[in-house]
Amino acid sequence: MVFSDLYHREKLPQRIVKFHDDLLKNSIRYFETERDFRKGIISSLRARDVLEALREEIQMTRKALLVTSTSLGIALNKIQQERIDQPLSLIDDACESFRNKEIEKGLELLNQSQSEFGKKVLIRTRTALFGGTSNAVKEMKEEIGVWMDRKAQAKK
Repeated sequence: MVFSDLYHREKLPQRIVKFHDDLLKNSIRYFETERDFRKGIISSLRARDVLEALREEIQMTRKALLVTSTSLGIALNKIQQERIDQPLSLIDDACESFRNKEIEKGLELLNQSQSEFGKKVLIRTRTALFGGTSNAVKEMKEEIGVWMDRKAQAKK
């Protein structure tokens, strides 16, 4: 019974793949139901404008995906460093201390590693990520806002 509960519990990679599937379906549905196509396009000039607008939207979407995936990759690296690499380094140093017969130092390093691993909040990671070190996503949000404003002005 416990095994089946563990098997059915979703991990972050599974949720990301499900998010991808949902995003893919919604993207296709979005471009299938684009209003300008449903209305019917009479003039070739109007058709060209609509298609160019869609091309621009796809390019912005592509750019947003790249910026956000890069940002998430950086975040995962920071999480790995704080949650895994630092405690492992302390454990390795403790093992080396034990080999050198420095028992006190080894025990101290193991306690420090246990303390690092036991922390529930990733303080350094949160500070770095939410403190504004990654401006690429913020800049992308602003660029999308400018693009949407420009698009709204063009419709008027």
